[in-house]
Amino acid sequence: MRTLPALCALGCLLCFGVALSLAQDAPAAPSKATAAEPAPLSIDAEIEKVWARDGITPAKPASDEEFLRRVYLDTVGVPPSYAEAVAFLDDKAPDKRARLINDLLMDPRWGRHFGTQWALLLSNRDANALSGHQWLAEWIAGELNQGTGFDKILRRIVTAQGDLADQPAIVPYFADGQGIQLADLAGKLSRGLRGVQIQCAQCHDHPYDPALTQKVFEGYASWFAAARPQVDNGVQPARVWVQEDPGAVKRVMDLYTRRATLGAEQREQVELYWRFIQPLTPDGTRAGPAEAAQWRDRYADWLVGDDNRQTRRYVANRLWSFAFGSGIVNPVDDFTPVNSASHPELLDWLADLLRDNGWNLRGLYRAMLNSRAYQLSSAGADKKAAPWHFAAYPVRQLSTDQFIGALLNLMSDKQIADNVKQVRDNALDRYAAELAKNKQAADEGKYEPNRPRYRYDLQAWDKFSRGFRAMDPRAYLTRFGAARFAALSQDDERNASEGFTGSIDQALLVLNGNFTNGLAASTPEGLLARISKDFTADKRIEVLYLHVLSRRPTETEQHRAREFLAAQANRAQAMEDLLFALLMTTEFGTNH
Repeated sequence: MRTLPALCALGCLLCFGVALSLAQDAPAAPSKATAAEPAPLSIDAEIEKVWARDGITPAKPASDEEFLRRVYLDTVGVPPSYAEAVAFLDDKAPDKRARLINDLLMDPRWGRHFGTQWALLLSNRDANALSGHQWLAEWIAGELNQGTGFDKILRRIVTAQGDLADQPAIVPYFADGQGIQLADLAGKLSRGLRGVQIQCAQCHDHPYDPALTQKVFEGYASWFAAARPQVDNGVQPARVWVQEDPGAVKRVMDLYTRRATLGAEQREQVELYWRFIQPLTPDGTRAGPAEAAQWRDRYADWLVGDDNRQTRRYVANRLWSFAFGSGIVNPVDDFTPVNSASHPELLDWLADLLRDNGWNLRGLYRAMLNSRAYQLSSAGADKKAAPWHFAAYPVRQLSTDQFIGALLNLMSDKQIADNVKQVRDNALDRYAAELAKNKQAADEGKYEPNRPRYRYDLQAWDKFSRGFRAMDPRAYLTRFGAARFAALSQDDERNASEGFTGSIDQALLVLNGNFTNGLAASTPEGLLARISKDFTADKRIEVLYLHVLSRRPTETEQHRAREFLAAQANRAQAMEDLLFALLMTTEFGTNH
């Protein structure tokens, strides 16, 4: 456990971040309806009410081309394939958008994409071929695709215990190869699971939330005091597990009763520990030391209980940000009294809708995607409209996963399989071979000098190996590629970027990386080779646009591209130049 000075240092830094957010203009709260019988709440009714209040004229509805690419990126994390784009654009049915939304939400790619997004809130990216982030993201993806209520997923994370090979939900309890400190764990889970940043109360009362005192922080962290995240590096693969240790609470209590007999330094430490075994929720729910083994279960009951609207408000707000680029409360994960919601009645309605539908994320997200606000154009909004008016779809940079996914989406299944073999399968095969070799040597007593004498858990390794090999190749490669991409823009504190920063390393990766080179490859699997094989010369420009930008070229674009190709002696090279020109456009790198 960290001492108070160490906790204060982190807490003050985070408070500074909150202070900066106050400089932004907060939206005015919408006025309450005065009619005796107000119209039923709905997304569009609440959004339109604020437009009317502020005299905002929204943008026109998005074209099919705008909507198509947008809804794919916001649901499955990648643009549509050529076949998917043609099928939708040529469909004349009036309900085709609603049908597409339903289809995408039932697509396994939806769970994988959302699994990655939620895992990023609780675990760091890792560019290793076999990473804990992949393990956690895949587990969440499987639960979402099975239709598991999100309250159950949150409960599994909060109460997780057991070995990593069996319990991917314990990943948030670890970082950098070791268990997370109690105070840091409490802050991470509060921010990632309920959108309340309690870090500033680690060493002093929160400056902007009178209800969040230092005592409340200590009480909040106490719910996790009996959970022990542990790593045993004397085993290969390393054993990583979480267990309940109520005995640790009893030991602190015993020391506290005889603190008067202890030395000054030890007494100070025991008194600090004592403050962190007094579970208390922000709204006053307590638990006694006799229940230490059930503290996390009790906390989970409170976290997802019907009376705790805050957790549901945060989940709804986070989902809204996935669809609209920003939340109804911003920052999305910083609910405080000074961060007012732009549409508070709407947010509460969405939170209760989530509860009433069994915490089904699909159902809530479906309502958002079918709204008028979501299906507005990104162009032509009223100039006086603020982003929180949601009067136009925001133009936003692709996330790291979306950007890498968009590149991989242009690759053939064989190219994906070859890349996954090179990265994941070879890593698994190398480690398996090394593990077998070392275990055999240990069984024969042939230990290398000055090397640790490991124990070997082949059963755990078999679980890890089967789990990684079962991952969808495109989802696995997207997460791996995104981690590598983000790592190329680390700052001097090794914080990776979650977007395209324009660093030289990132630009080179896009211009000359394995993924983009594979698209222009002259082999039959290359994108250009496939287009040339399947389509006539007159059709190839249109097909390329549909592949890369999910739309057909305008007449001007078609004319210019034909002129360019006609002027080049090497037609194949010219098509490659056209491909890279489209990949470098803002249109490809943004969601709009």
